[in-house]
Amino acid sequence: MGRARKGLLIMDANVLIDLCEADRTIIRLISDHVGQIHVPLPVLREEVDQIDAADYAELGIIAVAPPLETATDAAARRAGLSFHDHLCLLLARANGWTCVTNDGRLRRECAAEKIPVLWGLETVALLVDDGVLTAQAAEEIGRAIQHANPRFITDEVIEGFLVRIGLAPKKKAHRKRKGDA
Repeated sequence: MGRARKGLLIMDANVLIDLCEADRTIIRLISDHVGQIHVPLPVLREEVDQIDAADYAELGIIAVAPPLETATDAAARRAGLSFHDHLCLLLARANGWTCVTNDGRLRRECAAEKIPVLWGLETVALLVDDGVLTAQAAEEIGRAIQHANPRFITDEVIEGFLVRIGLAPKKKAHRKRKGDA
């Protein structure tokens, strides 16, 4: 069963790059079925060399030219956030967008400001939920992302993803009983 309505997303470079490395056609599916994808122009131009400007529309990406004031505010960085991450946070807050990122610091900063966040693989799982993608196809994408980015998309992350899309059983928590060491 699908969700009642699509959301609006702002996608960080790390997720966009992972999706490009795995299967860039997934970007269009996410835009069509999960939420319209916005990406700040500085992120696209300076960090994502896998996508040409001519391909934005085909992939369902809306390139966002940040207002000068927002760009200036983003340049006054918060501790631990790059200019691009801070820009994503500010645009998400100003526009009511969900921030799609795998960056832990950006996720914490968004959460502190009550900005909704999604992991990159969560967007793929939502495609499975809506019947747009099979769980097996999602697994292939997840494993391709892990292959391209093993430092952050670890075996543990993939295991959780497989549970989320129904391809692995949930692990039961071990409960201590009297007499257990």
